This record gives sequence, C-alpha cells and structure tokens, in this order.
Amino acid sequence: MKKKRISLQYKIMLLTVGIVCLALTLAGAFVIHHIYQEIQDDIGSRALDIGRSIAEMPQVRENILHNHHPSDVLQPIAEEWRKSTGAAFIVISNMNQIRLSHPTSQNVGTPLTSLYREPVLKGQEYMYIAKGSLAPSLRANVPIFAVGGQQIGFVSVGFYINDIYNQVLEGGKNVLYALLIALALSIIGSALVAKNIKKAIYGLEPYEIATMFRENEATLDALREGVLAVDVNGTVRVVNNEAAAIIGKRPEEIFGQPIANFIAQLRLDLVIDSGKPLYDYEQRVNDVIILANVVPTIVDDHVVGAVIAFRDRTEISRLAEEMTGVHRFVDLLRAQTHEFKNKLHAVAGLIQLGSYEQAVDLIIESYDTNQGEFEKLRYKIKDAVTFGLLVGKMSRARELGIEFIVTSDTAMQSLPGQLTSGDMVIILGNLIENATEAVTAAKSKTIILRIREEEAGVGIMVQNSGPWIDESLGERIYARGISGKGAHRGYGLALVSEKVKVNNGLISHYNLPDGGVEFKVWIPYCNKGENKEEN
Repeated sequence: MKKKRISLQYKIMLLTVGIVCLALTLAGAFVIHHIYQEIQDDIGSRALDIGRSIAEMPQVRENILHNHHPSDVLQPIAEEWRKSTGAAFIVISNMNQIRLSHPTSQNVGTPLTSLYREPVLKGQEYMYIAKGSLAPSLRANVPIFAVGGQQIGFVSVGFYINDIYNQVLEGGKNVLYALLIALALSIIGSALVAKNIKKAIYGLEPYEIATMFRENEATLDALREGVLAVDVNGTVRVVNNEAAAIIGKRPEEIFGQPIANFIAQLRLDLVIDSGKPLYDYEQRVNDVIILANVVPTIVDDHVVGAVIAFRDRTEISRLAEEMTGVHRFVDLLRAQTHEFKNKLHAVAGLIQLGSYEQAVDLIIESYDTNQGEFEKLRYKIKDAVTFGLLVGKMSRARELGIEFIVTSDTAMQSLPGQLTSGDMVIILGNLIENATEAVTAAKSKTIILRIREEEAGVGIMVQNSGPWIDESLGERIYARGISGKGAHRGYGLALVSEKVKVNNGLISHYNLPDGGVEFKVWIPYCNKGENKEEN
C-alpha cells in the first residue's frame, strides 16, 4: 500500500504555526510572570506598609505592655485596618506568639501555628509565603517595639495567594487576547507563505523534486554532449560527466568555480547581457577544440544564467567530413563532366568533318593535361578531402577561363595541429572561391596557390589578379558581414579567420604592387607552438 505523504504546504503551515505557538507561549509566560511579580511586589509592599503603620501605633504598644486583656482593644483595631485595606488577615502577637487579634475571633488568645518566624522574633521585618490556620497567603511580619526599643511583639499582615492570582489573570486578559490575535494572524500568514512557496516550486512536492533532480542528472550523464549551467556571475551550478571529461577535471572540481577557469573566451557576458543565444561557437579547451551552444536561462523575464552545451569538434567533424568529402567529389565530377562533354562535342565534330588525326590529338591532349596535373597533385597532397577540393576548384577554374596555378613546391603530408579535413576545406575553399569571384571581371584571370610545409607548421598562400581590397577595411574584413561586394556578404573570410584563430594560426592579406591581392595563412603543427606567419 502506498504510504500517504503530508503535502509540503501543510508541513510548512504546521511548522510555522508550531514555532509561532512556542514563541507566543514563551512570550506570554514571560509577560504573565512579569505581571505576577509586579503584583506580588506591590502587595508585599502594601503588607509591609500596613504592618509598619500598625506597629508604630501608640495604642498597640500601650495595650500590649499594660493591658491585661489587650485583645479587647487590638482586635477591633486590626479588623478595622483589615477591612479598609483589603488584607486577608492582620494578626497581632506578643513575644510568646499568642494571638492578640485574628480575623476568626475564636482564635484570639491562642498560640500561633508553627511557622518560620525567627527573623521577626529577632526584630527583623520580612516577607514570605506560607499556610497557617488560613489559606496560603503572602505575609509580611513586622516587629513591634516599645518606646525604649524593647521588642514587645509583632504584627503579621497577609493577602491570599488566590486573590493575587485573580489579579494576575485580570491584568493578563489583554495579554491573552493579544496572543490569540497573534496566533490567528500567524496561521493566516503561514498559510499564505506556504502557498507562495508551493507556487514558487511549481506545485511540486519535495519527493517529486528529488525524483526530477535524479532524472535530470541521469539525462545529463546519458548525453554525449558536455553540459554546464552557470549563474549570471559565471559560476558553474550544473556539470555533467561528459563536460568534466572534455575539460579534464572531476565534476566536483568544476562545480562552484568560475567558468572562465575552464573555458576562457566563451563570450558568456554577451549572452547574459543580450539574452540572445549563441550557437556553434568554437573554443579551445586544453588541447581540444569544442563546438559550443550558449543559451540564456530566463526566469520571470530576467536572465539568471546560461546553459552551455558543447562537444568535441573532432567527433562532429568526422561526420561532417564524410558529407563534405562527398560534396566535394560531386563538385569534381560535375566540373569534369562539363569539361569532357564540351570536348566530346568537339571530337564528334572533327570526326564528322573527317579530321580523324585532329580528333585523336585532342583526346590525347585532354587526357595528358588533366591526368598529369591530377597525378602530380595526388602525391603532394595526402589528405583525400583537400585533394578532391583542389581538383574540383581547378576544373571549375578551367570552365570559367581562369588560369589556376599550383606552385611546384606545394605539398602537405599531414594536417597541422587540431585542424581537420573539414577545416581545411573551409579555409582553402573560401580563399579560392573569393579569388575566383575577384578575377571574374578582371582582364587577367589568374589564381596562384601554394601550400608549403615547414618544420613548425603549414603555410597557405592564395593570390588573385583581381582588384585591390580597400585599405580602409583593414582587419575588419575578417569580421562577419563586412565585405566590399555588397549586402548579405562577408561570411567567407570570417569563417576562415575563425578556423585559423581557433587553431592558434594567423591570417593576413595585402595588395600586390602590380595588382591583385595575396592572402596568407599560417597554422602551427603544435597546439602550443609559437605562431608565425608564413613567408
């Protein structure tokens, strides 16, 4: 049978009301005790004052010393004082502790009950609570002295304890009413607080929150992407195992630390300030290049942090390169198809005209030209995707009537650093494509490519015979959306620049004295190696 749980709302109400009840009870007890103490001190002072007044009366002294029947005088005096002051009793006694007055007339002339009276018998006045022949009372004992200073008796003035309690209750009524009102308000307040807390946690119970937390933990750990959640200050609040593995730390070493300690240039402030997500941002983490998505966390229309999802770019590139390679080879086949189709038409025409020798010469020439170039390039460029890209670009250049020159010292036996085939396609493809567009309207249509290996890295040079780049653009030409070719352009060089910089490389350009532009890229083999520009 499923155990019935008390809802969080009622738990909060019970706890709050319980604490308030305890606080009110303690406060009420303290106030009531204070009232009781004040009333008791006041009544005690009154009892002492009454006792002193009676003890100093000449009649009382004279009758105790000289009257053989002092009770005949003292009893009326004591009763008159008792009634006028509201005391429970006033008892006058001699040194033999014989009652000379008593509220019960039958007790006059009888010995006092056995109580502690040693101080008053020694001439000291004091107060105490005791029960004699009457109900429990607060008593003041005051010694009676003759004119010469000899003690001749004492007077005891008492007020019943029950009367004191009644006065305390009467005085504490307002306190009790205030406590009841406070209790009622606390119940209402606790209900509102509990309801507000319940609303803040979307009506979920603690066990439901715990279940969701465990489910989310399991979900995050099941992802093959690294996931981090940070607050507005960039402090890590959530980290899954994949993120910790990519960063190279244990999750507990990352939690609670600034994200900048692990991913330095994440542009997190831009996302938090603007409230807009950032997608597919490349960043180096240790020796790994990640591809990150940064999405702001928004609560009640306020950005309270961000979630960062990232993955090792190598794994993503592996799949991308497969697709990229396919597309590049498709481009190659398309270019070659157009080229050979045109030449086949020429061969067919020569045959129809009976110029068989010229037709054979054209076939041999086409084969030798294309095959020779491709064979030379194949042994110099080992990366198959890069080789396919260059073959496709060369074929397309021939279609457009562009002279595409690959320098004799061009060679690349391996990709530098963390650079992938997909990255090389982006770098080379965009540089060559920009060069192709630049020379389209030029009189001299020439593109020169050089890829040179050195001990520390690979240098890439792409020249074109097109127009100069406006010097006012400067380094801004590598920013997204900046282009001298019109609107909706300016992304190719930005992609090249991003790929180069994330691989610790450099990119530069300058206008050639005789016309045209030269772009240079340098990418080191070692991630931490010294960056240098290819000469």
